[in-house]
Amino acid sequence: MTKRITLPPLGEHDDDWLTILAWLYGRSRASQAAALISVGVAEQKAEVATMLEYMAQKRGITVDELVKSILGGTIDDDRDDSIDEE
Repeated sequence: MTKRITLPPLGEHDDDWLTILAWLYGRSRASQAAALISVGVAEQKAEVATMLEYMAQKRGITVDELVKSILGGTIDDDRDDSIDEE
């Protein structure tokens, strides 16, 4: 089963380019957005795998356990988010 996600609105520039790309590829805007997200995710898989290994090791668990807890929404998020607030 595919989970539906709701994304925030795009900025005007990105929204226009999404519309143009969808037209060029003969897709709906939603289908084009999904394709772009899939490409972005695929491009980051190696880096994400490295990050997951680090975070799992830091917590003393396996990568599989970390992934299961992230996807299940049961992970304790003890990261320091203060950097994001600067």
